[in-house]
Amino acid sequence: MKMKNKKIPVFILGSLFAIAIVTITMISYIDYVQESLWDKSVDDILETTSQEEKSLNIYLQKDTENLRNVLNNIVNSKDHLAKKIAEIPSHEYINYFYIDTLQNKYIDKTGEHAIDRDKILQLSQLYKEESGIIDPFFNDKTGIKVIGTYVRDEHRYLIKESQVSYIADKFSLSFYNNLGFSYIVNTDGDVLIRTNHKNANRTFQNLFDIIDLEKNNNADIESFKNSLAHQQKGIALFNYHDNTNVFCYVPMSIGEQWYVVSIIPNAAIMEQANNIILHTIVLSLIIIGSIGFVVLLYLLNHRKHKRVVENLAFYDHLTGLYNYQKFKMEGQKLLAQENRSWAVIYIDIDGFKIINDLNGYQFGDFVLKELAALLEKYVTEYCIACHMNADQFLFMCHYHNKKDIVKICQEINQDLRQFLHNNGYERETVMKFGICCQEDDKHIHTMDHLVDCSHLALNALSHNVNEYYYFYHSQMREHLLKEADIESKMDKALENKEFVFFLQPKFNVNGEKILGAEALVRWIDSQQQMIMPNDFIPLFEKNGFILKLDEYVFESVCQYMSSRISQHQNVIPISVNISRLHLYQHDFIERYVKIKEKYQIPDQLLELEITENILLEDVKRVQTIVAELQAHGFLCSIDDFGSGYSSLNLLKDLPINVIKLDRFFLKDNYNVVRSYEIIKSVINMAKSIDIYTVAEGVETKEQQQFLQTIGCDMIQGYIFSKPLPIDEFNKYL
Repeated sequence: MKMKNKKIPVFILGSLFAIAIVTITMISYIDYVQESLWDKSVDDILETTSQEEKSLNIYLQKDTENLRNVLNNIVNSKDHLAKKIAEIPSHEYINYFYIDTLQNKYIDKTGEHAIDRDKILQLSQLYKEESGIIDPFFNDKTGIKVIGTYVRDEHRYLIKESQVSYIADKFSLSFYNNLGFSYIVNTDGDVLIRTNHKNANRTFQNLFDIIDLEKNNNADIESFKNSLAHQQKGIALFNYHDNTNVFCYVPMSIGEQWYVVSIIPNAAIMEQANNIILHTIVLSLIIIGSIGFVVLLYLLNHRKHKRVVENLAFYDHLTGLYNYQKFKMEGQKLLAQENRSWAVIYIDIDGFKIINDLNGYQFGDFVLKELAALLEKYVTEYCIACHMNADQFLFMCHYHNKKDIVKICQEINQDLRQFLHNNGYERETVMKFGICCQEDDKHIHTMDHLVDCSHLALNALSHNVNEYYYFYHSQMREHLLKEADIESKMDKALENKEFVFFLQPKFNVNGEKILGAEALVRWIDSQQQMIMPNDFIPLFEKNGFILKLDEYVFESVCQYMSSRISQHQNVIPISVNISRLHLYQHDFIERYVKIKEKYQIPDQLLELEITENILLEDVKRVQTIVAELQAHGFLCSIDDFGSGYSSLNLLKDLPINVIKLDRFFLKDNYNVVRSYEIIKSVINMAKSIDIYTVAEGVETKEQQQFLQTIGCDMIQGYIFSKPLPIDEFNKYL
C-alpha cells in the first residue's frame, strides 16, 4: 500500500518560517553591525591620527617660527653670541646651537667651538633650506637619537635638537585601552619615531620588514607602499603580532615625507561590535528557543491530542478493541501480505438480549468486555479484533489449517460459557461464529468482502445449539451479487415509481367489517416482475435506503387517502411501517408531519408501526417520539410484539395505541396451550390499559375462534384477505 504524504501542520511551518526570519535577520544585523561599527571605528582612528599629525606639525612649525625669531634676535643683538645662546630656555631633552659657516664656528651652551671645512660642507648640505626638519639621527657627542629643527639666514644657522624619546612621549597615540599605538615613518617605511608602547617592536627598523615577516599578502603590501609613496591617506589590514591589525596612515605636511601610522588590533576595534553581536545572538537564540519551546509544546500536545483523537476515531470506548473502521484499515494492510492465508470470523452472542433483559445493561457490558479480553489473548502481529456494535465482534487471523480456526472458536465459546457460569448465569447461551477464508473464493480481495461473506456464514447457521460455527462457501457469493444488483437499481426504481404499496385489510374478529389496513411495499420492476420485500428490505435496512423508501410509501399512502377524501369515498386507518433508522433522524417527525399536513389527512387515520426490537435500544427515546407523533394526530403501534424479549411492564410507560401480536404465537408447535395462554394474558393486559390488539398471520378457523373468544380487537391474515393491490382493495372495501 502506498503511504500518503503527511502534511506538515501550518503552525509548524509558520514557526519554522519565523525561526528562519529571525536567523536571517540576526545574520543580516550582525553583518550590518560589524560593517558599520568597524567603518565608524576606523574612521574615528583615522581622524584621531590626523589630529595627532596636525598637533605634531603645529609643534614643529612653531619650533621653526621660534627659531626664526631667536636667530633674528641673535643676529641683531650687540651682545656676545655665546651669551645669547646660553640665554635660550632649554632643558635636558632639548639642546640649541648656533653655526656660522663664514667664521667656521658653532656655539652651544658649553661655549664657542671651531668647525673644520669638511664639517661646514656637510652642514651646508644638511641644512640647505631656509628652515626645516631633519630625520632623526644620533648626536655625535651624546650618542642620543634626536630630531633637528633649524632655520638659516645666509651663512648663519640656529638649530634645535630634540631627543626622539621626548617627542615620542609627547605625541605618542594610545587607542582602545592602550591596545593601539603609533609610529612615525618615512615613505620608505623606515621607523623615525617609535613609542614606548609595550607592543611597539624595538628590533625592526623598517615597517615593511615587520609586515613582510607576518606573511601578509604581497599585493596588499605593494598597495600600502604605493599609498605612502604618493602621500595618500588611508587604512590597511595586516597581520602583526599574530593578530589582524588595522594600519591607519596619515601623511605629515612638514618633514621629509613623514607619515603617522597608527596600529590597532582589529579585535580591539570589534570589541564593541562583538558585544552588540553577542547580545544580538543571545536575544535571537532566546527568541528562537522560545519559538522552539512553543513548537515542542505544540508537538507534545498535538501528539497527545492525536492519540486521543485516534482512540476516539479508531477504538471502541467500551472494550478497547479496534472499531470497525480501524479494523478494516489494518485488515487491508494484512491482506497485502499475499504469502499468508487469511480468515475473518464474525462473532455473535446468541441470546445476548436475554442477558441484558434479565441481568441489566451493566452486566451485559461486563460480558462484552470479557469477550473482548478473550479475543485479545489471540491478538498478535498477524491477528486483529474489533467490536462492531452490540454483541457483534470481528476477528481476523492467519492460519495454516482450518482446524486452527475451529480451535479458536471452540476455546472462545468454552471460555465465555465458563465465565457466565462463574457469574451465576445458568441459561443456555451459545456463541455464533461465521467464518470466511479468503482461499474459498477467488473473488475476495477486500476487507468488505471478507466481512460480508463471514456475515453470510453467520446468518446461515441453524438454531441448533450444537452448530455454533459455519464456513462461508462460494455459492453464498450469489447472494452478494444479488444484493449488488438490487443496490444498482434501487435509486432508479424509486425515481420510476417501481415501488408500490399493497394493502392488507384488518378485520374485526368476526370478519364482517374492515377496521383498517396495513400498507406493504412491493417492487414491480421494469420487466413487470414482482420483487418481494424479503429480498430487498433487509438490504435497504443495512444500506440506509429504507429511509427514502419508507418516506416514499408514507407519502404514497397519504396521496391515496387524500384522493379518496376529495372524492368523498370511505377512508379507513392505514398503518405504515417505519424503520428503526428513522428514530435516529433529527428531522424525522418534522418531515412526516409536513407530509401529513400537505395532504390534509385527518388525525387518527395514519398509524406508524414500530418493531418491538427498537424498544430494547432506547426506551426513553421511543417514549418521547411516540408522544410527539400522537400530539400531531398519529396512531402508534408495536409490530411483532412478542418476537423479542421486551418486558410487558414497558407497555405501561409507552403511550402505544396498538400492539400487533407476532404470528409466531399462532403457529403450530409442541406447546399450543402455553402459546394461547400467553396471547390471552397479553390481550387482557392490553385491554386493561386501553391498548388495541391486532393478531397477525391468522390463517385457520380455529385461530380465529380462539381470538374471538379471548376478545382480540382485530385480525389480519390470509383467513380473510391477503395483501391486495390498490384497485382490488378499493373494490373489496
